[in-house]
Amino acid sequence: MNEPQVWTLIGVFAAIMIGLITIITQLFMRTLSSKFDGVTVQFSAQISALTQTMESKFDSMDTKFNSVNERIDGLKTEMVLRFNEVDRRFEEVDRRFEQVDQRFEQVDQRFEQVDKRFDRLQKQVDGLDGDVQAISRKVMPD
Repeated sequence: MNEPQVWTLIGVFAAIMIGLITIITQLFMRTLSSKFDGVTVQFSAQISALTQTMESKFDSMDTKFNSVNERIDGLKTEMVLRFNEVDRRFEEVDRRFEQVDQRFEQVDQRFEQVDKRFDRLQKQVDGLDGDVQAISRKVMPD
């Protein structure tokens, strides 16, 4: 191993090996870098597509929620109007009951007047009965 040619061959072989390792390492790094760039582009595209899909879905959901809110507001307005109509009808029924109440009071007053008249008639009939009995005793003594 003392021959200069052997050392020269070992040096050339070592240089070739280091060169090959350097070239292979550079090619491997470029390949990895290009693959990572490709994956990054694919992920970016998929994320953009997913973002657009989600935004369109959220927009459609917002539209649907707005539609539901409008319908609920319409129903609320309709309910308020109907309750106001029911309140008005109850007030009208209440007014009619008050009129019926007044009429019943008038009927009660008339019944009281009729009762008073019947009481007077009863007294008059009792008085007549007493008079008839007195006359009949005088006319037909026992």
